Amino acid sequence: MQNTTNTEDVLVLEPGQSPPMEITTPPRRPKWDDTFKYMANPDQFCRRYLQEYGPIFNTKVFGRTTIFLGCSRAIQMAFNGDLKYTEIALPATTMDMFGEYSLFQRPDLHRQRKSALAPGLTGRVLDGYTPHINDVIIRGLQNWSTPSHMALYPAVEQICFDVLTPLLLGVSLDDHDPATFQGLPITSKAELKALYKTYFDGFYGLFKWQSRLTKYGRGILARAALLEFMGAVVRRRRAEGQDINPTADFLSMMLAGQEENPDGIFSDALIENQCLLQLWASHYEISGLISSLMYQIARYPQVLQKLRQEQANLVGENGNFQMFSPEQLKQMVFLDATIKETLRTLPPSATAIRQLTKSVVLDGVLYEQGCAVMAEPRIAHIMPEHFHEPEVFAPERFLPERGEGKMYEFIPFGGGVHACLGAQMAIAVTKVFASHVLQAFDWNLTGEPKFVQFPLKKLKDDYCIEIVRRVP
Repeated sequence: MQNTTNTEDVLVLEPGQSPPMEITTPPRRPKWDDTFKYMANPDQFCRRYLQEYGPIFNTKVFGRTTIFLGCSRAIQMAFNGDLKYTEIALPATTMDMFGEYSLFQRPDLHRQRKSALAPGLTGRVLDGYTPHINDVIIRGLQNWSTPSHMALYPAVEQICFDVLTPLLLGVSLDDHDPATFQGLPITSKAELKALYKTYFDGFYGLFKWQSRLTKYGRGILARAALLEFMGAVVRRRRAEGQDINPTADFLSMMLAGQEENPDGIFSDALIENQCLLQLWASHYEISGLISSLMYQIARYPQVLQKLRQEQANLVGENGNFQMFSPEQLKQMVFLDATIKETLRTLPPSATAIRQLTKSVVLDGVLYEQGCAVMAEPRIAHIMPEHFHEPEVFAPERFLPERGEGKMYEFIPFGGGVHACLGAQMAIAVTKVFASHVLQAFDWNLTGEPKFVQFPLKKLKDDYCIEIVRRVP
């Protein structure tokens, strides 16, 4: 049964107001080395303290007391507190990497900015991207030589990058055609990707010291170079002198909005910053999700069989189907469930950290002003109260007849006003990619997986699969 937390269930204490009698505080004494243990293996960290203390416990990660939350009522309290009794509280190094014009800055402008950006990544505009997504994935998969012993994540990542740069920036970067880099301050996709890796590494630099000797310092320099690149892309798009179609890509949507209202939300600085962040977040998240999905499908032949049967029911048993439409993708309910089960069992990251601006009480537990709270999928997704037999990989749990994965229990993309802006696009690209892979290939694993654990969980670059092209 779904637990609900009504607004009146959360007691918000005003300054000077004493908490009720007979309340408790979250268990566990924060320790100085919590940050290092968490970064080394977030899954292990969460499982250990869930077992010892339950789904709510204290830590000291990233320099402050942070209460980890796993039960749905506490998660709902955290997500619904934005602009009321919580505010975003990411590490200072992370906030610097996001920049002044990210959605995490200026809480007073957050809703306005997010509402303005969402149309470029959702709904009919997203459906309009589907032919491009199909075409690029088909071309990319043709380059997978088989039979082979293939490094999975790098192979997926290459295709995802080629899918996403035109969708988000309106440009196609081709290393075989130097003209695609004309007027840009980079000369290859590898150079751009290397900048992004350095930038990402700086998000959780432990020392806010702007030096090339630190990950933070190198990340800040990479961020500046990426903004220069995004600015050059914007200038090149304007120099083309063509009418802007706001549904063509994410950048076009913002440029059209700027033309319509020059003094509105879409300043040049915001446009460049959002191009940087959306390409970064989408590329890493989607590449990681697709490679994890292929790994999980290979582990469970019965799941593979059901996915192929669902596909055959939609497009027929034979033939090389070239275009999966938005309508067909919506009918792939078992594929959707398998993607969700992959996100449940291999959640890529925690949700955004929030700081309590006021003390609150929920279910007899006091959450004190000044503490941080973090809803952790690695806890919520393995609780028997939320999921039946959580250690079992069972996509069926997300089908309507079972109805698991309710709001605040299944949180791979966060929640509240800071829920992931690109979640719909991530699922859409993953569905198209998986559909073509299921149609074209058989693959097997080559031993136990090796995962990068932090800041984003993904298969390591050297983890290989054995892959062979299917005969039509």
